[in-house]
Amino acid sequence: MPMTEAQVNHLRRLLAWLRCAYMLDEHMQRGFMQGAALSVQHGGATPERAGEILQQQADKINQVPAYVRQAHKMLSKALLEHDRQAGVVEGCRSNENLQAMPVSEQPAGAADARKAKEKRP
Repeated sequence: MPMTEAQVNHLRRLLAWLRCAYMLDEHMQRGFMQGAALSVQHGGATPERAGEILQQQADKINQVPAYVRQAHKMLSKALLEHDRQAGVVEGCRSNENLQAMPVSEQPAGAADARKAKEKRP
């Protein structure tokens, strides 16, 4: 059964909240670690304190049950598929990143490249 636009928006908000609250996105985790390293590099924290902060965050991430992680992954995929069928997105930015890329946010020239690709036999 297709989802209504309101249901899709609620799902988007839920998935975004889960990603932010529990750092389920690999890119967010990588950024957090880089931020800790930069903090030490610039004298904002000692290596020990940065290690403690990273360990606290890792513990928080590890406390998220496997079924929640799997549900997040499946719902993200379902939302992406819904957006593809609705014509909202053309695809993803990478295979790792399941975030939808709205047509309105595509880089400049992407629409021209898409049109040229469509014209090819």
